[in-house]
Amino acid sequence: MHPRTTVSHRPARSHRRSSSHRRPPAAVRRPGIYLGVAAAGALVVNLVIGAGPAAQAEAVSTESVSVARQLGLEATPAPEDVTRELEPLAEIAASRSAREDAEAAALMTQAAADQAVLDQRRVEAEAAAAAAAAAQAQVEAEAEAEAAARRAAEEAAAARRAAEEAAAAERAAERAAEQPTAAARPAPKAPAAAVAQAAGSVAATVRARIRNTAGAINPRAQAAADAVVSNVPGAGSIALGGTRASAADPGGHPSGLAVDYMVMTNAALGDAIAAYHVAHWNELGVDYVIWQQRMLSSPGGSWKQMENRGGVTANHFDHVHVNYR
Repeated sequence: MHPRTTVSHRPARSHRRSSSHRRPPAAVRRPGIYLGVAAAGALVVNLVIGAGPAAQAEAVSTESVSVARQLGLEATPAPEDVTRELEPLAEIAASRSAREDAEAAALMTQAAADQAVLDQRRVEAEAAAAAAAAAQAQVEAEAEAEAAARRAAEEAAAARRAAEEAAAAERAAERAAEQPTAAARPAPKAPAAAVAQAAGSVAATVRARIRNTAGAINPRAQAAADAVVSNVPGAGSIALGGTRASAADPGGHPSGLAVDYMVMTNAALGDAIAAYHVAHWNELGVDYVIWQQRMLSSPGGSWKQMENRGGVTANHFDHVHVNYR
């Protein structure tokens, strides 16, 4: 009986060995032994046959390869692919480089954004400072303009007051020269008596200076005013008002057909100017006369009392108003 087929009298084991402890097949366990036996056999055959060394070497090589191929083995192991093993390292390196590049680009972008914010803040601060300076300059300019306007208005008012005071003083001096004492001063003349004194010529030797604010005065009114200042004593030294758009009589001052003889407090001069117009009604082209809150519409008519308009000037106590045709 073959030794390997001898049955052992040892009691059989009740459990099987696990697959991890099994012995590998003979073809796998001893490939080198088989390869060596095959090579030795081939060498003996070549020696018996008597082939040449080159043929023997080729035969040994071919036989060895053939036997190895039959056993499912390769004579030389295939070289390992090192490139495949290095690919993960290359990918890691590339990924790290890309990450570093991305981080550097992000840092540069953030720095640029921060600089843009700083530049924007600087521009806004400069613009705000310029706007504040402009506003301050405008406020100062407006304040200076207002101050200059106030000074000009005060100076103009002072000049008017001075002119009025000078005119009043001049008129007072003239009255004092004409009437030396209050005791010798006659009582105000009635219009009928003043007419007799005002009788005279209507020839004009002096051109009246009339203050117009709404265009030139009508030539008939200018000629009548020239005759008044030339023939009524004291009329040449008073102010005369002509055209003005603010008057309520459309046929009078706005149209240039009315003249205001500003006698102020000189009632005697006002009586004389009114009497002169009554005496030369048609020659001067008179339409009506208003004096001391009374109105006369014809040379032979009577003076009519007017309503109270609330003031000295509005009631014509400081000037004679004459409308011309």
